Amino acid sequence: MDQLTTSSRMPLFLWLATAVFIVYGTTIPFNFVSNGTMVRDHIARLTLNPLMSPDTGHRVSIPDFTANILLFTPFGFFGVWTMRRLRSAIARILLLVVLSAVLSASVETLQLFTVDRTSSVADVFANTIGGCMGAVAGILLSATAGTIVRAGAAVGLTSSPVLFPFVIASCVMLAGAWEPFDVTIDVGSVLPKLRLFIHHPLQFGPLTDEALSFLQHLLFTSTLVLWLADLRVRSAARIAAVAGVIVACAAEGSQLFIAARMPGLWDAAVSSAGALAGVPIGMAVSADRPRASLTRWQWCGALIALTAIGVALQQLSPFTLNPEPRAFQWMPFRNYYDFTTSETVSHAAELLLAYFPMGFGLALAARSAAGRRAAVVAMALAIAIPVEYLQRFIGGRFPDVTDIGMSLAGACLGAWTATRGWQLFAGEMAAISRSAGADRYRSPATRLAR
Repeated sequence: MDQLTTSSRMPLFLWLATAVFIVYGTTIPFNFVSNGTMVRDHIARLTLNPLMSPDTGHRVSIPDFTANILLFTPFGFFGVWTMRRLRSAIARILLLVVLSAVLSASVETLQLFTVDRTSSVADVFANTIGGCMGAVAGILLSATAGTIVRAGAAVGLTSSPVLFPFVIASCVMLAGAWEPFDVTIDVGSVLPKLRLFIHHPLQFGPLTDEALSFLQHLLFTSTLVLWLADLRVRSAARIAAVAGVIVACAAEGSQLFIAARMPGLWDAAVSSAGALAGVPIGMAVSADRPRASLTRWQWCGALIALTAIGVALQQLSPFTLNPEPRAFQWMPFRNYYDFTTSETVSHAAELLLAYFPMGFGLALAARSAAGRRAAVVAMALAIAIPVEYLQRFIGGRFPDVTDIGMSLAGACLGAWTATRGWQLFAGEMAAISRSAGADRYRSPATRLAR
């Protein structure tokens, strides 16, 4: 699947952005000093044992070690795609291992000159492992995806351009169920959750991400109906309804193995309702192609409304008033510094996933590139700014310019995926279809013009 990245600078952008974020996030709040005595004290506490913590003098904490691995995993993952000109997968992995070690050693050196950071050989070791794991994951994902797509092309499953929005909707739905992606198979953590579920299966509490979950499952089944209908599968609506409910329940049940998530019948019911609601919408869109321009903006209006409601519920929960309004944080990621890596990843993923579908939909509805950019930016800011302002008055919430930036990034990423990303995907599908001897892949432009 490397062809997907051969004519796009997005992997390079994401790779460099990841490197900048690592440097930024590991030195914030930038309390640098030029005190030689303090620097020498930091150096004296260093130990060459990669499994020893300089803070405690004991073995490193497993959660901290895991967090440092996860920090560098995206660096290796995006680096593999950026270095696509290197044909040898082994060469790419080895180069990224070296670059991960160099980057980690550089930031640990910078931390020698800070007041509230501790340099550690263990961090360099964990970061290097993370870069290696990300690189290997990128190689394996590319090979696996290519094999699956070729198999699908051989039987004609990739001939429909609606496959792309269905794949994207599936990824967004699963990511919404699994973030912050802290997978565990530790029986000691899974069994207590299972017992809690048995005693309290409903798991009903304050509203948080129900509206966004409803929307994600709605998009999953609506795009599934479109794909099946385009392939002329009989009983497309019935198949999509059954599949949507099964997937909703399975995704909820899989949260037993997500450390930060807890499955419940209430969330499963909301997801299933969203899946069932998506079936008639998909059928209506499939049958309403002659009035496509009107239909697009009608669906975009509903998409914007659901996004606004979902974001407000998610970001303003638990809706308890704060006696004293909090000050707005203007330093990017400063508030994130006070939380664990898992909480930071979860919050960032929430915002990206919340705004991604709206950006995707607005990009498809807009007729021009300028109009597309304006609509995506305007609507993302129109939702994010008021929500962040209201967080000043909500207990447990912190108004932050970073959240506005993450919201805008999610919408823009959705818009890029719907345009440039779809074009790259279409080119890859056409090439694979030709190599598999399947019917020629129809371009998304042809489909949208109907």
